[in-house]
Amino acid sequence: MPKHNKSKGHFAGIPSTVMKHPDYFNLSFSAKALLFEFAFQYKSYNNGKLCAVFAQLKDRGWKSETTLRKAIQELIRANMIICTKQGMYGSGKRLPNYYAVTWQPIDEIHNFKMDVDATVVPIRKFSIELRGVRQPNAA
Repeated sequence: MPKHNKSKGHFAGIPSTVMKHPDYFNLSFSAKALLFEFAFQYKSYNNGKLCAVFAQLKDRGWKSETTLRKAIQELIRANMIICTKQGMYGSGKRLPNYYAVTWQPIDEIHNFKMDVDATVVPIRKFSIELRGVRQPNAA
């Protein structure tokens, strides 16, 4: 059997238990795309310091700041992300909002003060939530 060369780079993914959940199914394509951007930023030690700044996402194909803002709000309403630190505008400061994905624990991040506490377990347990939820057929 031939050996396969596996990528040693960073992996950006969303667990299948999240993608099987009705809250994921009901997301718009823009919200799903943004969720993958958050998964791309997540490095297993920085959940809580993920951000969605249009100036940075523009280079990754985002065309509208309004679409980005709507996608953020949609992900918050669906409880896929939470805001961990409110940004600041005015007085010469422009600091972004920071977020955490809800399927991973919120990390304690050195020299970064959040508006929420770090957690040991994820905010949501999608696998438990899926018990008893009827699953649509896979494509």
